Amino acid sequence: MTGQFGKGGRPLPFGVGYERTNAKAWLEKDAPILPLGREFLAYWLSKCPSSETGQAFPRREDIHPEDIPHLLPYIFIVDVLRGGGELDFRFRLVGTKIVTIEGEHTGQRISDMFPDREGYSVLWQQYRDAAAGAVWVRHEILRWPEQDQVAYEVVLAPLQDDRGQVTMLLGLAHPPEH
Repeated sequence: MTGQFGKGGRPLPFGVGYERTNAKAWLEKDAPILPLGREFLAYWLSKCPSSETGQAFPRREDIHPEDIPHLLPYIFIVDVLRGGGELDFRFRLVGTKIVTIEGEHTGQRISDMFPDREGYSVLWQQYRDAAAGAVWVRHEILRWPEQDQVAYEVVLAPLQDDRGQVTMLLGLAHPPEH
């Protein structure tokens, strides 16, 4: 995957990217979640419908950006693409702090960014399992050639449509110091 900016927003030369390494993922109940991740999950959980509605997860329209303005720079939304065999995912929205660290991903598919599903198995597992209804937390390190590395926490939670199918994922990606 190729990022456009390094840590602190420093531009990278064209064609020079970063790699994701040391990735580890946990189901939310087992994860060592950082404070910002806990705040994100508390908000998501507050939007989960009561058991009386028959819905398990929030819908996109239940998420209100004005409720979480300080989280918005770290938020991303991904469409779950179920057609054509294997699941795929497309970035619908990417927060400004994520863009500063990684570059712009809006409109891109995960399969184009990470075609090596085996090499990025932790990432792919997190997305597939979130699409199946699990909340996952991933910690990883982004490494650039000849630049500082960035540790990252990624929390991924399902959003469903009115029929109860997970059609989007709501995520938070941030360095631990935020």
